[in-house]
Amino acid sequence: MKTAKVRDVMTANPVMIDPDATLQQAAELMKFIDCGMLPVGTKNDLDGVITDRDIVIRAIAQGVNPAQAPVRDHMTTRVCTCNEDDLLEEATAKLRKFRVSRLLVKNADGKVTGILSIGIILRREADPNDIAELVKHATGI
Repeated sequence: MKTAKVRDVMTANPVMIDPDATLQQAAELMKFIDCGMLPVGTKNDLDGVITDRDIVIRAIAQGVNPAQAPVRDHMTTRVCTCNEDDLLEEATAKLRKFRVSRLLVKNADGKVTGILSIGIILRREADPNDIAELVKHATGI
């Protein structure tokens, strides 16, 4: 596992959403592809990310109509990233440092190529000892 790279476990080719799309469209897309986060923008020009939590906490809980509100007004602009060639240990250290559960993955050219989440790591890493080590990295336990 010491040589496992982000590219080996990430969800490749994430579906992107336009910043002018509505929150309802974002939620429908999340439901369709079964995810909790969408990168906002294009693979070459990232504006931010919109999460299911952003939609519920930043918008719906505040009385915003999701059928009319654009993603750009409720997205997270502080995006945490890693490189597809990073070792998993490096990526899990970033998850811990930034206190997030997902990282956008970029290639050497800075283009978005995937998403790495704690859930993906846990589902794809079969060896329980490797999982325990990564959880220690991510949580600091």
